Amino acid sequence: MGARHWVYFAGFVITGILAAGAGLIGILDGLAALSGGVPANEVLIVLTMLGAAAEWVLIVFVLGVIAVGFLAATVVSVLRSASLPRDDRLVSIVTRLEQRYPLLRQFDAAEKVEPTADDRKQQLREQYVAGEISDSEFERQVAELMDEPSSDGRSQSESQSISDIEDRPR
Repeated sequence: MGARHWVYFAGFVITGILAAGAGLIGILDGLAALSGGVPANEVLIVLTMLGAAAEWVLIVFVLGVIAVGFLAATVVSVLRSASLPRDDRLVSIVTRLEQRYPLLRQFDAAEKVEPTADDRKQQLREQYVAGEISDSEFERQVAELMDEPSSDGRSQSESQSISDIEDRPR
């Protein structure tokens, strides 16, 4: 459900508005308590105002906690549905964050931002077309990519040659 983060954000906005409104009512209630007469001591003034607005302080606190919960849910929902760029530098940053904060490991973010072989080939093509690398450097790096182990432990060239052998007629 793509619109879930909008629901969370709407909850954040609504509870934030309610908290601000309750805060204003609490301030007005506290000031109204002073209309009966102002105590001589400054501490008594504050205690009188807080006593009159105590329920509003509690309501603002509860609504604030709920608003923070909605904000956290919004951020998590957006991050889970966001398309993350795939980059080696980003992988190193995410890996360091996961090492420092083990709680982040449950999201497998390092694996999600690690470039695939196709991403690396596309990057090489773009560098070659832009003239950043030579023909021989392009071919060498593509060959290296083809020899990197895939998820089953075989290099891509090994997997290709095995599939070629299996596809041959006997």
